[in-house]
Amino acid sequence: MKQEQDPIVRLKAECAKEGLELSDDLSTVRVTARCLPDEPEELTEEQMEDMTPEEIARERKKNLEWEWNSFTGHLVGSLRRAHLYEAVYLSDSKYPDVVYRDFSAFAEAYRVRCDSEEPSWDETMGVRLSTQLPRAVVVDPDHPCLSARDGVLFNKDQTELIWYPYGKAGETYTVPDGVKKIGKGAFAATMHTVTQRYQDGSPVEQLWRTVSANVIDSDGGGGVEYETRTAKVVKYVFNRDLLRVVLPDTVTEIGPEAFDHCIFLKSVKLPSALEEIGYKAFKGCKELREISLPDSLERLTPYETDGAYYTSFFPDNLERVNFLGARCRLQPFAVYQTWRCRTQELIEPYTPGFFFEMFKSELDVTITFAAENERFSSEDGVIFNKDKTELIYCPQWKSGAYTVPRTVTRVREKAFANCGELTRVVFAGGAVTDIEDRAFYGCSSLREIGLRGVKRVGKEAFLLCTALGRVDLDGAEHIGDKAFSSCKALAHIGLRGVEHIGDEAFSYCEALTHIELDCVKYIGYKAFENCSALGPTVTIPGSCEQMSEFAFSWKKDFSTKAKEPSLKTLRVPQDTRMFNPKGYSRFSHILDGVYLPEVVRY
Repeated sequence: MKQEQDPIVRLKAECAKEGLELSDDLSTVRVTARCLPDEPEELTEEQMEDMTPEEIARERKKNLEWEWNSFTGHLVGSLRRAHLYEAVYLSDSKYPDVVYRDFSAFAEAYRVRCDSEEPSWDETMGVRLSTQLPRAVVVDPDHPCLSARDGVLFNKDQTELIWYPYGKAGETYTVPDGVKKIGKGAFAATMHTVTQRYQDGSPVEQLWRTVSANVIDSDGGGGVEYETRTAKVVKYVFNRDLLRVVLPDTVTEIGPEAFDHCIFLKSVKLPSALEEIGYKAFKGCKELREISLPDSLERLTPYETDGAYYTSFFPDNLERVNFLGARCRLQPFAVYQTWRCRTQELIEPYTPGFFFEMFKSELDVTITFAAENERFSSEDGVIFNKDKTELIYCPQWKSGAYTVPRTVTRVREKAFANCGELTRVVFAGGAVTDIEDRAFYGCSSLREIGLRGVKRVGKEAFLLCTALGRVDLDGAEHIGDKAFSSCKALAHIGLRGVEHIGDEAFSYCEALTHIELDCVKYIGYKAFENCSALGPTVTIPGSCEQMSEFAFSWKKDFSTKAKEPSLKTLRVPQDTRMFNPKGYSRFSHILDGVYLPEVVRY
C-alpha cells in the first residue's frame, strides 16, 4: 500500500514548481531567480503598419503591464497557498447531535455553504484552522524584477508592494516611502474549504439542488433533482497580528482586493496623493469602522465580467466616512452593462445612489465633508450643497421627525428615498419650492409632511409612502407622474392652485375621500386610478383644458380591497378635451374589466 506523502514535503514540492523555496519550519519563503514573468507579446509588422510611433509605444507598454500583472497575480496566489492548515473541530457538550461549534473567543471569519449560489453567513458555526504560516519573504539578490524588505515582497525598485506575509509579526506596518502602488491582493486573506463534521468525526451531509428546469413534467412537478453532498465551511486565513497600516503620501493606487478580508484590521491611513481604489479593496474588513478619503481620489475602479460590474470597495461595518479636502474629484464609473446592448449605466459620485451603493453597512453610516469643501457640506449626517440651498442625501438610519433647514429651497432626487424610519418631515423656513423625482420614495413610516409653498413635486416623489395620511399641496403648480401613487392611507389632499396632475399621480390612494381641483388645467392618465373611496360625484373645474378619459378608472385586482368604487359620476366641462394615450381605448379597457364612471358634461 502506497504511503501518503508527508504534508510538508508535498507543500515544498508544490512551491518548488513555482520557483519558491520553503524553509523546513515553513517560516520563510524564498523567491528564486527561476520565478520570472514571461516576455510580453511583441507587436507584429502587420499590427504596427497603421499605427503611429506613439500608439506603438502605448501598446507595448500595455502588453508589458498586462504580463507583469499576470505574473504578480500568479505569484501572490502561490504565496497565499504556501502554508499548512488543519481543521480543528471544537466539541461542545451542549450540542451532541450537531456540527461542532464554538461560542467563546472564536474570531475568524467564515461562511457556511448552503443550497444556493451565494453562501450565507452563520456566525455560530465554527471550525478553527491550525496553521503554519511563513513569517517572511526573501528574494534571490540576482532576481531581475523582485526584491524584499523587512520580509515583505516588492518589485525591484520597490515602487509596488506585492505581498505581505500572513505570519509576519507586528500590529502596525508602515509602508516605506517611495512605494506608489499596493498590488492586487497584497494584504488579502485567502480561503480554504473544510468539511463539516459531527462530534463522532463523521461528515455532515445535506441535499443539494443540482437541476432546476423551467419545465413541468408529466406528474406536474418541476424538473428539479437533488443529490447528497458533504457540507463544507469556507474559512479565511489572514494575518492575525496586523491591526494598522500606514501608507506614505507617495502611494497613488490601491489595487483590487488589496486588503480583502483583513478581518482584524482596524485602521488604514490613506495617503494624500491617492488617486485610485480598486474593486473589493477593503471588502470584508469587519473591524475597519471609519475611512477618510483624500481630496486627491479620482477613480473607483469596478470589476467587470460578462457585462456586469461589481462595486464592493469598502467594508460592510462602516460607521463613518470622511471626505477630506476642498474638492471632490471622483469620476463617474460603470455599475451595470446590459448583455444585449452593451450599454453602460454610470453612477454619478456624490449622489444618493452613490452614497447608498458605495457605503452599504449593517451599521449607521455618518458621511461628513470637510469644512473647507467647495461643493458640499454636511450636518448631522445629512448632505447638502455648499450653501445649503439643496438637500442632497439623508441617510436611511434617520428616524422620527426631521426638520429641513430654513435655507433649503430644493430637495434633490432620491434625497430621502427608503428612509423607512422617518415619521415626520418639517420644512422649517417654508422656502422649499421643488421636490425632485423619487425624493421621498419608499418612506413607509412617513405620516406627516407639510408642502405649503412647494411649486413642483417630481415623479414618484412619494411613491409607496403607505403611512402618509395628510398632504397640503395648496399653491403647488405641478404634480409629477406617480407622485403619490400607492399612498394607501392618504385621506386628505389640498390641491388648490395645482395646475398639472401627472399620470397615476394619486393612483391607489384608497383612503382618499375628497379632492378640490380649483385651478387644475391638466389631469393625466390614471391620475386617480383605484381611488375607490372618492365620490359619489367629482366635479372637474372649468379651468381644466385636458384630462384622460381613464383619469378616474377603477380595476379590480389582488391589491384592491373595495368590491367596487363609490365614484359613480364625473362632471366634466364642455370645453375640456378628454384624451387617451396612444394604443388605449375604452373598448380595450372594458374587455380588461376596467370600470369608468359616467361622464356628465356641463
